[in-house]
Amino acid sequence: MSSRTALDAPLFIVLEGVDGCGKSTQAARLVQRLERESGRRVLHVREPGSTALGESIRALLLSREHDLDSGVELLLFAAARRQMLRERAGPALARGEHVVCERFHASTFAYQSAAGGLDEREVLAVLERWAGEPKPTHTLLIETAPEAAALRRGRPGDRIEDKGLGFQYSVAAGFRRYTELVSGVLRVDGMGSADEVEARVWRALHGD
Repeated sequence: MSSRTALDAPLFIVLEGVDGCGKSTQAARLVQRLERESGRRVLHVREPGSTALGESIRALLLSREHDLDSGVELLLFAAARRQMLRERAGPALARGEHVVCERFHASTFAYQSAAGGLDEREVLAVLERWAGEPKPTHTLLIETAPEAAALRRGRPGDRIEDKGLGFQYSVAAGFRRYTELVSGVLRVDGMGSADEVEARVWRALHGD
């Protein structure tokens, strides 16, 4: 995305990172900037969620009521993602809109494989088989120290956040491992003010 002309084609941009890294803040800012710079509509979605089915699966995954193992989590995430791609992202891209998505395959790999113990190749294969299209044009990993992200986030708000700081360190290592296995992931320093991180995100998208 080295010039404005790159914004003429619909973009599917994914933001990744540990809990509390600032994904939601940066996603909202990116939506506004893409709309302003490109003149196109931008669809903002989150994973899991953004469809009736996805939001129901999200509530199930995050609820403290259920004890779900990593395999169950993987299948539920894949199901929610497939529905989001079919119902929301795919049609938006076909209409010529940009899509900004909070979390995608890298998160499932980091949480369910690296931190959750599932075989990494099997996780990638499931995601590619059942939620492989359309593919993101850009994946940005917002890298934030887990302890700093925990301070931003505050008290745990769901079953996954309950797993603690050690789990988040494993997740962070999982994201780094994902960048070794999957080409093209853009790593962005997530420390500093929201304005500073926004500038880094935009530069990364432009290849600076």
